[in-house]
Formats: sequence, C-alpha cells, structure tokens
Amino acid sequence: MLMVECYSGYKVNERPVAFNLFNRRLKVKEIIDRWYGEMSVHFKVRADDDNIYLLKYDEWQDQWDLVFYQNPRKMEPFSASWGGLTPRSPRALGWGRAKPLIPLH
Repeated sequence: MLMVECYSGYKVNERPVAFNLFNRRLKVKEIIDRWYGEMSVHFKVRADDDNIYLLKYDEWQDQWDLVFYQNPRKMEPFSASWGGLTPRSPRALGWGRAKPLIPLH
C-alpha cells in the first residue's frame, strides 16, 4: 500500500503533495494531469526526483495505488532511435499518413 500525503481543501484528499515509496519520501513538484473515473481519481505527477508517477485514489476504499512509473531520462535513447520522434508522436504511430475512409467531397 502506498502512503500519500494530501492537500484537503473543499474535499478530503483533494490532491497529493507527497508520497512514500520504498521508504523514500517524494514531494510532488507538479500535477501534470488528473482525470476522474467511477469512484476514483487519477493523478499524473512529477516528483522531486524528476520521475513521473501515475497515482490512483480509490474514493470508495480510501486507498492509494501506484499505477505507473516513468523515468524520462531512460526514454532518451528511444527518442534517438526513432529519429527524434517520441513513441507518442502521431507521426511515429503512422497517424500522419492516415487517409479518411469516406471521401470528404
């Protein structure tokens, strides 16, 4: 189980401010994104170790989980092998060449 310190404003556990992972306290430097599910809230955060974490708060069980972890520096070799494109780039996925299935005229 993940231990998360939260800011509680107009509601409890509104957003994470720090969390303990493997006996190490990490402060949240930035909330990159957040989205809401059924009885859950997901937070994509950058911690003070410059890694990116996806934290999920289950409101029903009042429990936090670590869903995803990414070290951006370890992604740099992949970017070079893709010719400067990142794997998330639409061109890297071939979307830039997509043609509509239905003629537009």
